[in-house]
Amino acid sequence: MSMNAIFVQVEDAEIARFEADPDSVEALFANPTLPTTGLLNMTAAMQERLRAIGPQTMAATLSRLPDTLRQQIEASLGRTTAAMAAGEGSGDILKLMQKHLARRAEPTGGKREVLSLEKAWHGVHYLLAGAAEPGPEMRSQAVLGGVELGDDPEGFSGYGPARYFRAAQVRELSEELRRPELESEAAARFDSAKMSQLQIYPGWQAGEQDKEWLMDAFQRLRDFYLSAATQGRAIITSLV
Repeated sequence: MSMNAIFVQVEDAEIARFEADPDSVEALFANPTLPTTGLLNMTAAMQERLRAIGPQTMAATLSRLPDTLRQQIEASLGRTTAAMAAGEGSGDILKLMQKHLARRAEPTGGKREVLSLEKAWHGVHYLLAGAAEPGPEMRSQAVLGGVELGDDPEGFSGYGPARYFRAAQVRELSEELRRPELESEAAARFDSAKMSQLQIYPGWQAGEQDKEWLMDAFQRLRDFYLSAATQGRAIITSLV
């Protein structure tokens, strides 16, 4: 099970509605192109294969995450990473996946501008922040910052609550991301050995390919913030 970062542009006036009803934010992240029907109606053989490999796959993913995020997900699954590495929790993981896919299969309320950083999100955050966790600097907020929606520590995805940036902060972040020297600073921070040591998701190899992948994701994030700022929009983001 991979973990992706999704960013959705909303009107600034909508934030009050999402604050009043945090559960409604889930509809923003429904993906109509996701082949949920086939996944929800798995054959017995497919389900058995997922039960066999699911816990170890999840354990390998969780082992690369920051401690606080990993502990939140362990709590939602009711299993430790070590237990899943030993093969425990296969039925729970299958149920969680099917529940999540069922929710994402529900129709959305209209088209919005959306950005997916896919699995590059943590690496982009590291290039901006120089750390695994967000800090006080403006550049450190663009991926993992924002105000949490609701008081559910797991959020609708099980990876933590959705977060939002009001239009004023989107403008500030857009200006920071377009700071002339920021791109070169971010590129210079790429260090596969250090990123692996810090368990930056999803894992890194020496060479230019991973660096180019992250810099492309950074540029798309910068352009997305600029688009939102130009239109006076807010942004809601979530790990899904």
